[in-house]
Amino acid sequence: MSSIIMYIVSTVFVCYLTFKSLENTVIWNGVFWIIILFSLTNAISKSFANENSSYQLFIYTLVNPRALILGKIIYNTLLTFVLVIIAYLLFSVFIQTDNSSTTPLIFITGLVLGSFAISSTLTLVSAIAAKTNNNLGILAILAFPIVLPTLLIAIKITSLGMQGGSWSDISDQIIMLSAINMMVVTLAFLLFPYLWRQ
Repeated sequence: MSSIIMYIVSTVFVCYLTFKSLENTVIWNGVFWIIILFSLTNAISKSFANENSSYQLFIYTLVNPRALILGKIIYNTLLTFVLVIIAYLLFSVFIQTDNSSTTPLIFITGLVLGSFAISSTLTLVSAIAAKTNNNLGILAILAFPIVLPTLLIAIKITSLGMQGGSWSDISDQIIMLSAINMMVVTLAFLLFPYLWRQ
């Protein structure tokens, strides 16, 4: 946790030294989401990586695998929200932008739905990657094409929120992002027991 916070702080500081301020809210929003994506990848990649086969066998005899994956998703989601709040506070303090027309509720909705989608997706992919020898490399290869559509939708919602958009402008994106969230959690609930037996 402390290493991830240090990563966020150092990344935001480098952005501050580079930009100082970003008048274009779309660029501000894009850089912010890039920081979130790499921070969450580093944080969630360790979900299953540090568990050896003996520990996994011990947990397998005690815990239902569906309860385990849902617990991991809930924990990683809470961790994600903490990291996102820290990143947002630091980024908004150090990197100034024109937020006079922001619709805060739309921005927060996009931030919450996008963060949850990335967190749950990375948790499931981390479980798959943990079964390989090169789990960090496999995680990056598997996660990027899966997370990218989610990330683009979240960026669009939060960009419209920063530009003062209305709910009618983003209703389709919110429905799509909510559907992705439900689909990922359902897939994790259904597929993880079979993965856990291997």
